[in-house]
Amino acid sequence: MRLLKHLAITLALLILVLPVGAVPAREVQKSLRDTVSVADSSYNYGIAVRTNLLWWGAAEPNLSVDIPMSDHVTVGVSGGIKTWPRFLPWDTDIKENTTQWRNFAIVPGMRYWFDETYDGFFLGADLLWTHFNVGNVKFPFGLYPEVREERLQGNFWGAGLAAGYSWWLGNRWRLELEGGAAVGYVDATRYPCAHCGKALGDRKGLGVVPKLGVNIAYNTRPRRPEPEPLPAPPVVIPAPPQAVPEPAPFIFSIPNVADYMGKAGDLLPNHPVLQPSSQYRAYTPDRILRKEEGALYVFFELDKSLLKRSFAEGGYSRDNGPVLDEILDLTRQIMADTTSRVSCIQIIGLASVEGSVKHNQKLSRDRAVALQNYIQERLPLKDDIFELIAGGEAWTELRDQVCDMIAEGGSDALSVADLEQIIKVIDTVEDVNQRENKLKSLAGGRIWKVLLPTVLHDQRNSGYVRIYFDYVPDEGARAINDAISDFETGNVQSALEKLEQLRSDNRSDQAYATALLSVGRETEAVEVLETAVARGDEGCKALLADWKKYSAERAAHEQYLRAIEEYNNLK
Repeated sequence: MRLLKHLAITLALLILVLPVGAVPAREVQKSLRDTVSVADSSYNYGIAVRTNLLWWGAAEPNLSVDIPMSDHVTVGVSGGIKTWPRFLPWDTDIKENTTQWRNFAIVPGMRYWFDETYDGFFLGADLLWTHFNVGNVKFPFGLYPEVREERLQGNFWGAGLAAGYSWWLGNRWRLELEGGAAVGYVDATRYPCAHCGKALGDRKGLGVVPKLGVNIAYNTRPRRPEPEPLPAPPVVIPAPPQAVPEPAPFIFSIPNVADYMGKAGDLLPNHPVLQPSSQYRAYTPDRILRKEEGALYVFFELDKSLLKRSFAEGGYSRDNGPVLDEILDLTRQIMADTTSRVSCIQIIGLASVEGSVKHNQKLSRDRAVALQNYIQERLPLKDDIFELIAGGEAWTELRDQVCDMIAEGGSDALSVADLEQIIKVIDTVEDVNQRENKLKSLAGGRIWKVLLPTVLHDQRNSGYVRIYFDYVPDEGARAINDAISDFETGNVQSALEKLEQLRSDNRSDQAYATALLSVGRETEAVEVLETAVARGDEGCKALLADWKKYSAERAAHEQYLRAIEEYNNLK
């Protein structure tokens, strides 16, 4: 029963040491599959079976099995048993030979091979359990002196290290030399003689067991043959590298920074009715207001100057509300700003061409005044802010609209020929009252009847509205543009010094990065550009993309120059 108990303990140690050997179980299964499928691997040497000749010299049969786990690791287990007390099994004369030497050992362990499994130097680690019954034995080198006069019977558990070397003797056979030692715990009972006597006491404590091996091993798979030396490859001069042209020099160009025009400037891109005072245009009768960008109109009923937010007339409906609200909203926002102000609201009143010239002149003036009054009733604006112009009859607008209709091929009601007659009258009849009467008589009055509810309907408005504004001078933009001027005239160092003083103004990023690139400070420039791009600067984004493209082309050309130099050296 005690022997079965110790066997169970040894099997548990074996289970513990195998994972230490190398890899998990699923890797073991994979490695075993690879022994069949991987032609170049040391797995092809398969499982090895070996025996220690020195143990046989001590009359103890023994056997070991090793399994490869990778190109450098094997795990295995060794075992030995000697059930008879003396050297020969049939020597049973205990009177003539009082020697007692029986034992049973199990040694699970692993080996690490420096070159590849089963070849050359290796280091080993193992666990050891042995049950022994030894007495009247003189071991060499003075080992175990307690068993010379007494007998010890018990167990030893330990762990050890070893080193060794393996030689191939043929395709499957090998010779191994191995040496090491195990340190562990001894639990034994002492007896006065090899075969008799009462127990003298216990021997418990630390013990050391040497390990020596001269092993003959057999591999289940033959050794991989040495590869035949490959013939020297022919000297081949490679093809020349593909030419990469040198990129054109990078053009360092910096756009000027636009002035910051306050709230009015912020509104300007989406509301072209706004214009800075520097772009003021005086009214002249030949201006075609209907085609000027951002023109706003409010419309009136026929022959009336009462401004309504909406009305219906002659099958048409007019909604002045959105335009009136936009004028008020833009003006109100600029008035609330401290960096810009409304300098002028230009209103050009117009009237359609039907009726007398004197009457229409007054009507156009009254319409402009009506719009001014509408604005002043809702905003605290003085009269001198407004520029009112009585544009009178809108002959210029009428002529331009008829020309557009000719370009479009006329309409269902008016042919190109009809429209050309209208143009001829406008261009040749100088007296505007006679001009109107002449238009009324064209084609027996048919053309005039078509014009009244359509084209002339569009002329009945207060005309063109433009809001001009002033703003506080932008000193930051002026300073940045001054530095840009230095850069463009070749004074790069001066430009850099000025721009470094303006780094708190993000608008200087593009100019500063360009100046850095021009003097070779690429890392700093790219950092500035990337920060600006993350902030949403489109100018810096375009510059960064252009520079990266140029840098890639330059790097490719430099690589080509190095390759062509190496190619020329080969030749």
